[in-house]
This record gives sequence, structure tokens and C-alpha cells, in this order.
Amino acid sequence: MSYNHQQYLSCLHVGQPVNIQRSNGRIHQAMIKKINHTVQTITVEWEEKNEGKGKEVDLDAIIKINPDLFTTITNAGSRAGAISHDISTDHEDNSTTIDHNNATHPNRRTHKKDEKRQSHSLSQSRTGRISTINEVSPQRQQNASTDPIKSKVVKEIERIAANREQRRVKHEKHRRKLSEVDHSIPAWEFQAMINEYRQQLGMKYITMNEQQKDLRITVCVRKRPITKKELNKKDIDVLTIPNKDHVVIHLPKVKLDLAKYIDNQTFRFDYSMHELCDNELVYHFTAQPLVRSLFQGCNPLVFAYGQTGSGKTYTMGGDLSQRDVDFSKGIYALTANDIFHHLNNSQHRGQYDVYCTFFEIYCTKVFDLFNDKKRLRVLEDHKNLVQVVGKKEERVETVHDVMSLIRRGMSVRTSGTTSANEHSSRSHAVFQITLKKKNTTKEYGKISLIDLAGSERGRDTQTNDKVTLMEGAQINKSLLTLKECIRALGRNAEHIPFRGSTLTKVLRDSFIGEKCKVCMIAMVSPGSSDVDHTLNTLRYADRVKELNVDELKQRGVELHQKHTHDDLHTADEDDYDDDVDEDEFLNESSTQVIPPSHTHLSKPHPQQHNLSKSLLKSQQSKRKFEQAIARSHELEDLTLESHHGYIDEFPQMLASHQTIFDSSTLMNYDREKYAKQLIHLIDSQQQHLTKLRNKALQMREAVAHENLCAKDLTFK
Repeated sequence: MSYNHQQYLSCLHVGQPVNIQRSNGRIHQAMIKKINHTVQTITVEWEEKNEGKGKEVDLDAIIKINPDLFTTITNAGSRAGAISHDISTDHEDNSTTIDHNNATHPNRRTHKKDEKRQSHSLSQSRTGRISTINEVSPQRQQNASTDPIKSKVVKEIERIAANREQRRVKHEKHRRKLSEVDHSIPAWEFQAMINEYRQQLGMKYITMNEQQKDLRITVCVRKRPITKKELNKKDIDVLTIPNKDHVVIHLPKVKLDLAKYIDNQTFRFDYSMHELCDNELVYHFTAQPLVRSLFQGCNPLVFAYGQTGSGKTYTMGGDLSQRDVDFSKGIYALTANDIFHHLNNSQHRGQYDVYCTFFEIYCTKVFDLFNDKKRLRVLEDHKNLVQVVGKKEERVETVHDVMSLIRRGMSVRTSGTTSANEHSSRSHAVFQITLKKKNTTKEYGKISLIDLAGSERGRDTQTNDKVTLMEGAQINKSLLTLKECIRALGRNAEHIPFRGSTLTKVLRDSFIGEKCKVCMIAMVSPGSSDVDHTLNTLRYADRVKELNVDELKQRGVELHQKHTHDDLHTADEDDYDDDVDEDEFLNESSTQVIPPSHTHLSKPHPQQHNLSKSLLKSQQSKRKFEQAIARSHELEDLTLESHHGYIDEFPQMLASHQTIFDSSTLMNYDREKYAKQLIHLIDSQQQHLTKLRNKALQMREAVAHENLCAKDLTFK
């Protein structure tokens, strides 16, 4: 008779040793690790040659090889069979007796009496057996109602059918999602993949209720909304801000078999601002904590970094798109408002005077935006402190005074037109608010708010104009030096390379000292046409902070994502400076991906070899041009410094000439002494003029070499 398999499974438990048969026929012992009651299988594990192995075995095979484990069930089955046999035998004997009585006693009354007597005696003699039958009967009914045992083939067919149904449901959902995408966009397939990816994320944006972080180096990434211009170009949004500290960029790519997919790279920063965040929220987590350190005697630094058109000036200065420019919502004005709020407290009331300076750094030159863009000199004094000589400081007493100064400075800031932006900021704007103790000239604290120039590469401006190329080279050089200074600050390095650019020279006070604090606001564009620039900006910010996603995951910080092509970006891989165009080959690479299994077999195509050779030549020309620019600017500074020194000494020389000449007006003056003094004065002047002339000649040669390199420079 067949019994319910659940009875057999009840005889087994996890950790019990059982015998199993291998595919080669060998039988050995294993340990039960899991019992699956649904499909009636047992998962076992064993150790073989110091290696742990496992297998899933059907219940039938376990029963066949281990009959001794199920003796209780088989014995019960044997007893039930014996009882059933006895009952059937007694029933047959009873039937035979009744038939015999019917045959020998045809009288009806006698037949009824005998029947009653036999029934009574049968009930007395078979009471025990009938009760046993009643006990066994429910078990037989349960066995009759259970499903028959399914073979492996039937189970496999059912599993395949269930998987087929799941695939149908999945394909139907995918088809409905594709119908929701605008198919007029050329990259609608990528857009559908990105939408599907975002639906798997649990979005949790940053709010004002989040706690501020007191960090030495803070990195905040802000995503701007996609513009109408980008929508008209059929751009798609390739940037996702899933929570308060993660950024995911989706790189559309095509394989060699033309299969499209997205490469998702994840970055983690201190703060991540989505496109709906306003300037007040950005200020709350970036500049506001640094204002408190200003009243502790620190020199904090806040700067906005990103490509042209990513929203740097909007974040720092305010909304410039309207006719009546509103500067009240920029970080400049919000910082000033917060500073005066602290000054009105009883703790600081009447103790400090507030001064503002506003200048721009164009290439290597510094111009005062408060003094008709007068050129300023950046010098080091006898204490090795960097001084911006000649800058104009404006004392302010209200926020309205600060707003007026910002408006005045922004109106004369240098800007240009590139393919990236019609009103591109081509200079670094440095707005500084300084606190000084009452009746003193010594600075107590100074906060520097910087709107950096656009970080796009010179090749991306689509021009061979020498001025534009020179601007891009100097901008990238200063950004690279700024990054290295911040990284050295984060490592507590003894040497800070602030002399690498004019920008870092001016900001030297923000990198020296134990209380220095720096905040970077990385502005990124969401459009697919700017995906390279966005990736470079995120990598720049990642190297500034040097937050490794893999290390953070080991600490328990994870971003839940389930996409097939996820690729977490780390700062250790591809450690090149593409943010300042240090490696053009990676930026020029094709979007097609070569499978790793074929990379060592394929030979370079002649056309690809020629392209690489052309890129190498262009890269060498570009580096040569950058070196020529650096040399010409260095000689320019030396020449201007010498010329300025000669002009400063000129009044003294005139006085010397006047003194010698006045001696000749005497009645009996010494003519020999007069001639000797005049010759000595002329020789002294001649030496100064000769040195100045030689420097001017070197400067002219350097500028000529720079022009020659600019002509040789070509962009593909």
C-alpha cells in the first residue's frame, strides 16, 4: 500500500546522516542541510578531499537507500494490512454461516431468530477488531485523497511551464513600459532602460531636516534641471540622484553586435542635491557651517566647479537670466546675510568690522572688479605671505551694501561665447568677506566664495582662436593645482603646492593651518550630450574627497540597485586627470565596447592606428602650446615687475639728476666732480634699462613662440 510522503519527510530532520547514491553508483554518507516539503527533495552536503560538496536528492531515492530510517511507517503499514486481512476473513466466514443457515432452515421465523443470535454473537466476539478498523479507516481515507507521486519529468515540465508564464508576465510589463516612452527621441531605448533602472531604486531626497556635517573637506554635488534647449535637441536625462549622498550616471553604450545597454557608475559624496533643490537648501549644507568657523578665526573656502552652463554662477551669484537680476538668492548674498545675523547677536555685537573684496583671475592676471578692472599684483612678503597688492576693500554695514557691491562686480566680469555657452564665464570670480577687530587693520577671519570658470576642454569649444585656447589651458592648469592643494590638505601633507597657479596663490590662507575648511559644490548637467563633462566633473569631485564606494560598502553603506550592468566607480581605477584634459585618448575613445575575451586576439586596424597617431601628434602639440603659454606668462610677469620697479625708482633718479644739475649753477662748481657723478648716474640707469630691455626681448621671443605653437595646434 502507498503512504503519504509527508509521513516519510517527518522521519527526517536537518543534521541527520543519510546514505546517498552518486551518479557513478557509489553509495556514501552525507548530512541533511535542508528539507523541501513542496517538491519533496532533500539537500545534503558532504566533505570530499577537503572540499565541501552538496547535492539535491529526491525523497524516493532516500527511501530506497535508507529503509531502516522509515521502519516505524513500514511496521504500521504491515499491522494495518494484517487487520484488514483478518476483518475480510471474518466477514467471509460470517457470510458462509449465514448462507448455510438459510439453506438448512427455510422457515422464515426460525431464520429471523438465528439471524438475531448470529448477529449478537458476532458483535460480542468482534468488538475489538471493529474498533481497530475504525481507527485505521481515517488514515486510509487520507491516503486515498492525496495526489499520486509525481515523477521527475512531470516536475520538470511544471517548472518550465511556470517559468514560461513568469517570462510572459515580465515581457508584458516591459512592453507597457516601452509604450510610455517618447519614441520620437533617437535614444528612446536608452531612456526606457534608465526609467526601468530608476523604478528599482528607493528614492529618498535630502531635506532641511538632515543633520549638517562638520567636516574639513566637504563635497556637494548639485544636479541642475534639464533645459528647454536640451529637450529640443532630444537629449535624455542620464543622471540620477537616488538619495542624499549618492549619484548615479548612466552611460549609453553599444556593443560590437549593436546591442544597446547603459553602464551605470555610482559615486558617493557628502551631499547630493537633486534638480528640485533651491539655493537655500544648497547653502544650508555647504556654506552655512563654514560661517560659524569664520567667527572662530578661520579662513574657509567655498567654490563652485563644473562645466560651462551647469549652474555655477546661478548657485553662487543668483538668477542672471531675468532682466532684473536677483542676487538675493545666491550664496554670496546668503552668506552675507548670515554673517550680519551673527554680528547682531549679543556675543559678537560691536566687535568686528566687515569688508568686502571682489576680483577676478583671468589666465594668470588679477583684476579688481571694484576698481574698474585695475590689474593687481600677487606678491609674497618677507614672511612668505601672499599679498594681493592694490586691491580695493569696501566696508559694508548691511546686506543691502553687499548686494550693491555684488551687482557692481558682476556687471564687469569677463565672459565669452563658446559652443558650450553663449555667456561663458572665462575667469575665476573671487568674492571675499573679511572680519577685522574694531580699530585694527589685521584680519581676524576671511571667507572666500569662488565662482570658477567653466571646466570644459579647449577642444570642446570648437574654435582654434588663440585667446580661447589660452584661456582653456590656464583654467585647466589652475583647476588641477586647486585639486592637488585640497588633496594635500585632506592628507595633512607638509607641503601644499599652492604656487602652481595664481588662483591657489591668492587662496593660500585657506590651505595653511589646522582650522582650514574647504567646501566644493560640483555642478553637473543631466543631458546626454554633456555626459562626458558630467563624468569628468564627478571624477574630479571624487578625487578631491577620495571617497571610495567599495570601502564604504564594507562599512555597511550600500546603494540598493539591481541592474545587470552596474559598475561601481572607484578612485583607484583609471587614475588619470581627465577633468583637466590630461588624457585625451580616454575622452576620444569610441562608445563601442570590445569584449575582454577578444581584446588580446584582435590586431589594430590600420585606420585606427592612423587615428591614434594623429591623436598623439595633436596631444603633443597641445602640451607644447601649454608650455609656451606658461613660459610667456612667466616672462611677462618678470618684465612687468622690472618695469614697475624702474618706474618706482624713477622719481628718485630724477631727484638725483636735479641735484647734480643744481650743483652746476654755483659760481665755482667742481666740473670734474659734476661729470663723474653724472656718468655714474647714467651708468646706473643704463644697467637698469639693459636688464629691462633683455627681459622685454625674452618676452617678445616667448610670445612669438606661443603664436607659432598656436598655429600648429589642431583639433580633430
